[in-house]
Amino acid sequence: MMNGKELDAVMALSFAFPRGSALLEEALGTGNDICRIADDIVRGTLKVPGQIVSELKATDYEGLHDIQNYCTNTGVRIMTRFDEDFPASLKELDCPPLVLYCMGDPGALSCEKSLAMVGARKADEYSVKTAERLSYELTREGYTIISGFANGIDTAAHRGALNAGGKTVAVLGCGAHYDYPRGKFELKKAIANSGAVISEYPPLEKPYPDYFLVRNRMIAGLSQGTLVVQANEISGSLNTAGHALEQGKEVFALPPADIFSDKYSGQKSLLIDGAVPVYSYKSITSVLENGRSY
Repeated sequence: MMNGKELDAVMALSFAFPRGSALLEEALGTGNDICRIADDIVRGTLKVPGQIVSELKATDYEGLHDIQNYCTNTGVRIMTRFDEDFPASLKELDCPPLVLYCMGDPGALSCEKSLAMVGARKADEYSVKTAERLSYELTREGYTIISGFANGIDTAAHRGALNAGGKTVAVLGCGAHYDYPRGKFELKKAIANSGAVISEYPPLEKPYPDYFLVRNRMIAGLSQGTLVVQANEISGSLNTAGHALEQGKEVFALPPADIFSDKYSGQKSLLIDGAVPVYSYKSITSVLENGRSY
């Protein structure tokens, strides 16, 4: 269990370094304790880019304590990678999160059977319906569904799991209490009641485009495999699939409903490159539980 000074140091470093930064891993690799690392950076004895030194020197510790108090008062758990119950799967990432803010049950982050389900925000009716059904069926088979709480496929994935009475985890690109996408806070609370809502950002942090790409490594990291339901060639879902491949995880793709439509071009590329085609939930469970048959 961290003491107050250690938690302050961890949070200060999480704000000073970009999330997912290899520079942070280099600093932590010195072997010193977390308070010593922060002090060494401020003193200049541990070399990091000047912008990070400036950010750390300018740390508003009163603001950090405000965040800690807000989390205590609203039931948001602050987890650090040094905590015993921090998800082992996230510790295995090249650049694990230093701090997680969690609404709900942290145990949902360490589920034995899990699948990430991602896809377009502006998904068509067929893809949304399919995502929700696959999520429902996989949840009934004991899987926890991991997704990013965006409109479209992500929402369908979360709803399918909730309708099945199972667990789902939402990995956000903003703070857990920030109303984004707008008007969906009740769904967020329902997810927290059955599983967890997590973010690397404090509860009231606004979303920024870069945050979503950074969080994708966690969506893939928490899961045994990633299913892409609908995606074009520039979809962020392909970024998540790329993280899954880098992590040695399976990638699944729903065959396109229209082979001539660009809105399915991302899936086509994944399938051409060797992703597992999904025709039912058993296409997924058979691979995750028994391995591929060639």
